[in-house]
Amino acid sequence: MKSFIHFGVYGICEQAGKLLVIHKGRGAYTGSFDLPGGRLEENEALTDGLVREFLEETGLSVRVKNNLGAFDFFVRYQEDSFTHMHHIAALYTVEVNEDHPVSDIATFALQDSLGCEWVDLPAITLDSASPIAVLAAEWLTSGCLPSQTGYHEHWEMKVLGSHRTHT
Repeated sequence: MKSFIHFGVYGICEQAGKLLVIHKGRGAYTGSFDLPGGRLEENEALTDGLVREFLEETGLSVRVKNNLGAFDFFVRYQEDSFTHMHHIAALYTVEVNEDHPVSDIATFALQDSLGCEWVDLPAITLDSASPIAVLAAEWLTSGCLPSQTGYHEHWEMKVLGSHRTHT
């Protein structure tokens, strides 16, 4: 197994039993729900990056509340000479800043969000969402977070239009 490392910062935003997710338009989770968030820019703090990513991907301004920790997953994903992605995620809870107006999602070359949606927690499964979104939904439902690395060999991307299939 040859993997590449992807580190990102992500936020859990929940209202009335629904999780705010983005529709992933590119990358390892194309065609799936994912948590808003992503890579940091040069010299950017974790929480600053999270607030920026939320605004870019959802059009919403958020306040960072709590750091839940770092979690990692190995996901089967073919890119260049790699067969897997080692996805490391710093995870925070956030709340929508009601004092700021909603804006359109940002448009730029590496934008991977096709928009956002509030989704019922039971609909967030490995058939519909990234492992980090599933972890968030499970935490909101049970209050428990994993202490071990997640291995998702069965979660393999094959982009067919905008759909993902399991192999």
